Amino acid sequence: LQLRRSRQVALEREQEVVATQSEVIHTLGEVVENRSQETGGHIDRVADGAALLARLAGLPDDECELLRRAAPMHDVGKIAIPDAILHKPGKLTDAEFDVMKTHAAIGAEILSNSERPIFQAAAIVAGQHHERWDGRGYPEGLSGEDIPIFGRIVSIVDVFDAITSHRCY
Repeated sequence: LQLRRSRQVALEREQEVVATQSEVIHTLGEVVENRSQETGGHIDRVADGAALLARLAGLPDDECELLRRAAPMHDVGKIAIPDAILHKPGKLTDAEFDVMKTHAAIGAEILSNSERPIFQAAAIVAGQHHERWDGRGYPEGLSGEDIPIFGRIVSIVDVFDAITSHRCY
């Protein structure tokens, strides 16, 4: 009986840690979303869409859920982008776009120092969500299956949300 209680307490603590990690990730995603003046709910739509697309792609349920929890951090690197560029209402110049593109690598760097699966997944998502199948994306110019599946999925969902939502640019 005591062993059963100990296991239950350990399970509850593990669930609390996972819930806390998810909440931190989501909260930081909201901070970035509010700073960058994204359309309200962007991170939730990307998270939900990524989990759905992952499921449709045949990923296991635990990976779909991990992606749902990590996806809100895809734009965390925008925290380092100057306001003049981040909030510019029109088309960016080539130089401004070069600065904007750094958000992917910055996001990956911010998140890559953790050994926790959710932060590792978030680092992949942040760093790879602007890569393109044809190799013309950024920051690394990866192509095809060299792009991690989480990055490919969030890229598709992020683009879909961008073209179906109002943006200042």
